[in-house]
Amino acid sequence: MIEQPQPAQFTPVRNEDSYKEIHFSRVLTALCLLVCGSGFALLLWVASSSERFSDSETMGRDLERLASRILSFESRLSDLSVLEQGMFYVWGEDGNSQKQLRQWYGEFPHESRIPQDELYAGILEGEAELRGEHVESRGKGGLDRHVLPMFQQLLDAGYLRGPRQSLDYEKFQAQLAEEIPGNWFYYQLAGRLARQSGNHVLQENLHLQFDLQTDPLLLKWRILVFIEMTLVGIGLMCFVSVVRKWSKEREAPGFEKGRHRKFLWTFEEGVAVLVRGGAVSIALMSILAVVPYGANMLEDYGSLLLYLPTVLMAVVECRSKDQSFFEIIGCKKIPQVIRSSFPTMLSAIALGLIGDCMILLWADTWEMSVHWTEWFIPQFVWGNQSELLRIALDVVILAPIFEEIIFRGLVFSALRAKFNFPLSMIGSALIFAVAHGYGLIAFLTVFWSGLLWAWLYERTGSVVPGMCAHAINNGLVAYFLVALFR
Repeated sequence: MIEQPQPAQFTPVRNEDSYKEIHFSRVLTALCLLVCGSGFALLLWVASSSERFSDSETMGRDLERLASRILSFESRLSDLSVLEQGMFYVWGEDGNSQKQLRQWYGEFPHESRIPQDELYAGILEGEAELRGEHVESRGKGGLDRHVLPMFQQLLDAGYLRGPRQSLDYEKFQAQLAEEIPGNWFYYQLAGRLARQSGNHVLQENLHLQFDLQTDPLLLKWRILVFIEMTLVGIGLMCFVSVVRKWSKEREAPGFEKGRHRKFLWTFEEGVAVLVRGGAVSIALMSILAVVPYGANMLEDYGSLLLYLPTVLMAVVECRSKDQSFFEIIGCKKIPQVIRSSFPTMLSAIALGLIGDCMILLWADTWEMSVHWTEWFIPQFVWGNQSELLRIALDVVILAPIFEEIIFRGLVFSALRAKFNFPLSMIGSALIFAVAHGYGLIAFLTVFWSGLLWAWLYERTGSVVPGMCAHAINNGLVAYFLVALFR
């Protein structure tokens, strides 16, 4: 693919003879801004004041699946190549996921747990104390005073020092197999019980069953690593080519440091369109939140309701200027746009993956991590085929399309009509990251993506390459969730 030469920077100008200024009511714009600010503040207040686990009956199930799959995979690290182990360390807290999982189980209120959740927390605690080599009998209290008596006996038999002839280990094995599914927690405690009883045959059988159960996880992980490393390798080669081509453009005698570029509107007009569209979205979502079946509509069509009013308002306002909104943001002749910008798009994808890894490694150095509730999407794991298709369509297709139109085609363009490229890129990326409402580490990864996709838009003059890069990024996350946790 041959990329059409594009300058790295544009000077925002406008043909004053053909430009039609839109006169927005400042009072109405201020009221809409107040609505948007109030809605955002309310959302932050609800998110900060409510507990992560307060309203979901499936949190224990979600955390069990996440913990079991991560720890199962971690148990097979020795069967992976050095490269694959390195990729896991980026995602898996340097192979020490148990510490993080104990913290997450500790956040889960005891009144919201089912007995199995208490057993899982007790197993994690028992594993930690074995590593510390200070497990001793603590009488009837055992490892966790909240665990049911039967589960407490299982924990005591598996984790208190030394085998005891008075215990019926076969009965314990039968109880364990009956009470919890064949996950990592089962194999870990069953293996401890078999070791305490001296049943080496059972130990070998459990080890074989565990390997057979986790072999598919290794294969799916290898596929993910192959895809990401391929994208990084090809993208870096494309990035070198793009940089060389840009350097040659700058050295050419006829190179212009700035080039005229058509903008949708002035900065003031862009702000007015954005806050009015946002106010309409907040009003629609507020109405649906209180009407019958409105919550279901919000869950199913939340992305459309959040973004579509602003896009429609932008289209209408552009028509009043005798301009085509989609043509200005580069959504005409899409195949040609993709073909000409393909190397730049691959460069952004590679830089995004590398940047995410660097951020996660930096976070691991400071013992910080992304909370599991920020990236674990239950519909990918538990949903039926229709639900899986719907959430995949929303995350991989609709979200990239609407978010690129809003945050690059509108927010970035409005900023770019007044400010230079670096300020516009940083400002739009900050707004993009804040809008996702994540913690620090996830905020930084989203901010980094926002910088890259703003650069794509500036470089190519179209939001389409950013949509494609955004969709591939979200698609990798969706594959990770489905492949490792479904």
